[in-house]
Amino acid sequence: MDIEKEKCCKCGKWFRVIEITTLFGGNKMREEITCPYCKAENGAIMTNGKVTTEAIEPQQNI
Repeated sequence: MDIEKEKCCKCGKWFRVIEITTLFGGNKMREEITCPYCKAENGAIMTNGKVTTEAIEPQQNI
């Protein structure tokens, strides 16, 4: 599992991008990165897993 911090291109809020990889490789699909606050698309990644996002509270760090 990979966790990154990203800033939304529309609302400017920070959120976590979590990539959950599977044990099965080779079949990469395009997964959109969607802001959990305003639902704007913030790009995409190619992965053989699943991408999810979650809000970061102001006092939280990764």
